[in-house]
Amino acid sequence: MKAFFSGYDVKLLFLVFCMAAVQFTLQAHTNEYLDTVGGEHGGMLRMSGPYHLELVVRQGEVVIWLTDHGNAPRSTADIQGELTLFQDGERINVGLESRNENELHGSDPRIVATPNPRAVLTLSPAGESPIQVRFAAIKRNDADAHAH
Repeated sequence: MKAFFSGYDVKLLFLVFCMAAVQFTLQAHTNEYLDTVGGEHGGMLRMSGPYHLELVVRQGEVVIWLTDHGNAPRSTADIQGELTLFQDGERINVGLESRNENELHGSDPRIVATPNPRAVLTLSPAGESPIQVRFAAIKRNDADAHAH
């Protein structure tokens, strides 16, 4: 009995499958996609390197949660951070401190609660290169909105 697929065919099919999976994974982690799903705590999501980062801006405080790409908590114990918020024409620099397993907190009485913050987050994990992440609502033009 003759085999349906040769060894070459199986390798080619496997390669095509892997390329499709990588493309789906890359597409699933764009900022545009993350804006549509929102965070577990109701905040804005971004990703950088090995992290998913969720930012919640409350009255007088900010909270950032770190998870990996599978949404498992990542420790913030050895991470230093600063968040620069842009609100009402003002630039507010907020130092962050680790709390709980995977949270960073900062406070400033000038912070106003908002669901779509404009901010730049800088994290310095111990022994790793610093990470910088921008948070802002993704605005799509009408042509892009109709294309999808």
